[in-house]
Amino acid sequence: MDLKISVIIPTYRDWETLSECLKYLQNQTLSSTQFEVVIVNNEPSDLMPQDFELPPNTRVITESKPGSYAARNKGVNETTSDFLAFTDSDCAPAPNWLENGVNLLLQFDMVGGRMEFFKPSDASDLAFIYEKKFGFNQKRNVEEKGQSVTANLFCKREVFTRIGPFSENLLSGGDFEWTKRATSSGFKMAYGEQVVVSHPSRKNIAELIRKKKRTIGGMYTRFYNSYTPKQKVFFALHFIRPHVSIFTYSDLSAIEKIKLFFATWYVECIGMKEMLKLDLGIKKAERV
Repeated sequence: MDLKISVIIPTYRDWETLSECLKYLQNQTLSSTQFEVVIVNNEPSDLMPQDFELPPNTRVITESKPGSYAARNKGVNETTSDFLAFTDSDCAPAPNWLENGVNLLLQFDMVGGRMEFFKPSDASDLAFIYEKKFGFNQKRNVEEKGQSVTANLFCKREVFTRIGPFSENLLSGGDFEWTKRATSSGFKMAYGEQVVVSHPSRKNIAELIRKKKRTIGGMYTRFYNSYTPKQKVFFALHFIRPHVSIFTYSDLSAIEKIKLFFATWYVECIGMKEMLKLDLGIKKAERV
C-alpha cells in the first residue's frame, strides 16, 4: 500500500498525554513511511518541552485562534495528502487503526470508528461506568444520524474541498456539525467496527460536569439558541428526564445502578442550568 495519509491531532497544554498517543501511532501496522502526523498546538505560548520525543514522520505547527476546530482546519490546510485521519491527543489508537481506516476509506468517503473507554488508575469507578454507558455511541451516531466525533474520524480531502472547513465559532460539537453537513451533502460514511480508538474516562464527577458544560456550549450554539420558547421547554423536560432505563442494565450491581442513576440525573440538571445561563446571557460558552 503506497497511500499517504495525514493524521491531524490538535493539542492544548497536553504534551504528556500527547506523548503517549504518539507511541500508539508509531506502533501501527501501517508503515511509518505511509503516513504523517501533524500536531497542531493550539496554545503557541506553551512551547513543546525540550525533551519531547518527536518521531521522524511527525511535525508540530501552531494555531493561535482558540478552539480545536480552528486547529484541525489549520492541520488540513498544512497537508496535501488525499486521505485525512483525526484523533485527539489523549487517545490511544489500536495498532491496526490506520490500516483498517484506510481500507474502509477506499470504499466510502468518510469513516467514523469505534470508540472505547479505558479507566485511568486514578479514576473513580462511577465516572468510568458513566462514561462507558453515556460517553460515546459512535455506531448509532454514524449509522442513524450521519455524524461522528473527531476523536476517531477518517475522510477524503475531497469532502473538505466540497463542503468547507469545520465551523470555527464552535468550541464543542463542531465534529457533529461538520460530519452531518457532509452526509447531508451526499457523502457516504461507514461505521468502522474494527477502526478502534480508546479514550480515557473522566476521573470523577467534577470532570464529568466540566465536560457537560463544554458540550452544552456547543449544543447552544448549534441549535438551542434558535429554538422557539415552546421548543426550549420541551427540550428541557426531555433533557432532565430521569434515566430509569439504568435499572435494566444487567451488567451492573444494584448499588452501581442507584449511584449511576443519581449521578446521571445530577449531571444532566447541571447541564440544563448551564444552558439557561447561556440563553439568558449570564455567561459565555466554556472552552474547557
